[in-house]
Amino acid sequence: MARDIAKALGAGKDGSFFSKGDLIVAHALGHLYEVADDLAPERWSLEGLPIFPERFRYRPLPRAGELLKELRRVLSKATEVVIATDPGREGELIARLILEHLGWRGRTLRLWTAEALTPEVVRREFQKGLRPAEEFDSLYQAALARQHADWLVGINLTRALTLKAPRGGGVWSVGRVQTPTLRLVVEREEAIEAFRPTPYGVVEARFAKGGFRYKGKLLHEGTLSPEEAQAIAEALKGAKEGQVVSLKEEERTLLPPLLHSLTSLQREANARYGFSAKRTLDLAQALYEEHKCISYPRTDSRHLPESARSLVRRVLEKLGREDLAERLPKVGKRVFDDSKLTDHHAIIPLSPPPDGLTPDEAKVYDLVRRRFLAALSEPAKEKRVEAITEVSGRRFRTLFRSLAEPGWTQEEAPPKPQEEEEAEEVGRVPLAQGDQVAVEGVRWERRETKPPARYTEGTLLKEMERLGLGTPATRASILENLKERGYLLLSGKSLVPTEKGRALIALLRERRVASPEMTGEWEARLEAIWRERLGEEGYRRFMAGIRSFVQEELEAILSMEVPEVRKTATPKMLAYAKSLARQLGKKLEGDDFDTVKAFIEEAKAQIQEGNGLGTCACGARIVPFSKGWKCEAGHVVWGEMWGKRLTAKQAVALLEGGKFLH
Repeated sequence: MARDIAKALGAGKDGSFFSKGDLIVAHALGHLYEVADDLAPERWSLEGLPIFPERFRYRPLPRAGELLKELRRVLSKATEVVIATDPGREGELIARLILEHLGWRGRTLRLWTAEALTPEVVRREFQKGLRPAEEFDSLYQAALARQHADWLVGINLTRALTLKAPRGGGVWSVGRVQTPTLRLVVEREEAIEAFRPTPYGVVEARFAKGGFRYKGKLLHEGTLSPEEAQAIAEALKGAKEGQVVSLKEEERTLLPPLLHSLTSLQREANARYGFSAKRTLDLAQALYEEHKCISYPRTDSRHLPESARSLVRRVLEKLGREDLAERLPKVGKRVFDDSKLTDHHAIIPLSPPPDGLTPDEAKVYDLVRRRFLAALSEPAKEKRVEAITEVSGRRFRTLFRSLAEPGWTQEEAPPKPQEEEEAEEVGRVPLAQGDQVAVEGVRWERRETKPPARYTEGTLLKEMERLGLGTPATRASILENLKERGYLLLSGKSLVPTEKGRALIALLRERRVASPEMTGEWEARLEAIWRERLGEEGYRRFMAGIRSFVQEELEAILSMEVPEVRKTATPKMLAYAKSLARQLGKKLEGDDFDTVKAFIEEAKAQIQEGNGLGTCACGARIVPFSKGWKCEAGHVVWGEMWGKRLTAKQAVALLEGGKFLH
């Protein structure tokens, strides 16, 4: 942001910052201050709870020392300061804490726009759009209230639950957002376990007219039992002919998708590539910060401001898509809508991908680019034909679907509607009402209702967004915290609660700290401090409510019996054990700390002291290493070959001079 503003105002690099004459454009790097550790006693004790500091003190983050020294130097010479951090709660907090703790008391103005920081926008705002910083005092108070409330909840309830738990269970972390998020996953797992499948029957017929073949599903009221389905199929077994009794055609317009927010990008990357929310955020941040080829990624907006039309035109020219630039006058509020903007506009590409992107960075860039081009493209048109074919008084339905005009789907494949997965993709349907068709067979199938699917990071992010849990910038770290703290595990792409995670929710399920609705209430009250200009009085009233809330939750926890649970291995420890298991061709039998630790020690002993995995054709011992397998004479088989991950058995076979089919 500092670079964008400096460029617009003609300032060049000058030491740590940018300058032009008397103008200095200085910057932070996210938060430079954190709540001081010594507000809470170092020794944890139940007698010391609750912890309610009379006032909150701050300390500089360890990485902030040199930057704060430079900021103090330039502020000492300043006559006026313009705050130009993110136009939102956290941006306001970052700037105000810096100015307050570095002793600034002079005139302060605020640059406040959710538009892209194009040179035109920056110059316009500096010429006539700067506002007195006092107008945003209530926003600062709302930010302080959020930070202080989270601190009080975390420090008090985490200590209470941890101290109540049997020794050896580690820290039982509790948080305003992380605990309701964990509850979602635990309750989904409980629903899966409680699910009892119900059998039902499906009847399907195969038809032909000339060389055209199609299938139809039996139309019926309610659900067929397997026995009913079997009886119907048996009754129609001898049928040779059917008739098309209804043929309905319609054309649907498929509007282009909205641009990506961070959450939608994380969901897409998780579904397509299995990336975690944090992995996607890190890759997007690198594309923005290091490669400068996408816009600011930590946004929950899916729209652009009207003023960004010229920026979009320039980007399209850089991407060699002038054909879409011609469409810009027709593009409406699905892309350009000032009323839908939040702190930042949607994520868009800013230039073609530079050389040197990693394969994963290229994947995330491509998701952003494709969505950008799709959003600016023509709507697609889908032709749908519903055919009803009657056989001996029974009716079968077939849905045919084809793209009449591909439009935006040439840039990005459209998602398949879940309820129409079995629609037949056919360009032309050579049927007419009244046609006689041959019946090539009728079959029935026994099926069972399915339990709800486990959450993936992508589907959980969507639910967190719907419920207002966290922000685009914090959701990834919340999921990582739940994994790091031993509450959640990844099984493939699915999130599974650990024994400890389930025990925590069993304890807190009826408490407000585990309620998604509570988080929504907090957000509404925090927003009111800012929107209704409640200032310090709004902060005080909010914090009084939080203290009462913490006191009530604390008393409830102190009356609980916390069960003993197996200590879960950390994600890094588990990943290492799984890697060893793969290399040795063994099975890891559990995810608890003791099982994983014992497995690692046994596996390392086998590698270091045992006879290895076999003997190479050259006579040397075969051992695993981080990237595959090798013999002690230096012959190597990599862990991945021909696009396939090898097993230990296959690698040993190769080193022993054999071969295997792949």
